[in-house]
Amino acid sequence: MSVYEKNIQAFIRLIESELIPAEDWTDLNQFSQNLPEDAEEISAAIHKWLEPESRRPIREALKKRKKEMKSGSIKSDNTLGVGGSKSPTPANQQSPAAKDMIINHILRHSPPSTPQTNPPNTQGST
Repeated sequence: MSVYEKNIQAFIRLIESELIPAEDWTDLNQFSQNLPEDAEEISAAIHKWLEPESRRPIREALKKRKKEMKSGSIKSDNTLGVGGSKSPTPANQQSPAAKDMIINHILRHSPPSTPQTNPPNTQGST
């Protein structure tokens, strides 16, 4: 797995961990809508998204995840396959699923939005 794919995998695990504050989820959803296809570009986009000082705790958590994956304290199966499965893409080729996996994890782990309430029905029985 390339260094870029490892960064993507660590970011996905960070999303799963629910360490991202609620106020960052709107930006994260917008971020996911503009993701490039290439793993190197996705990795660069992740770093750019994490640049604001307000996201420093998330940046630090990502660094920690990558370190844990490297040391083996978090299992890194060297895949980006769905559900932890082995990726069908050979190790020396781009995984087309990286972008979709990030989008799916963001959607799956996003906090529920504020429920829409309908205004009371002023027309009704009299």
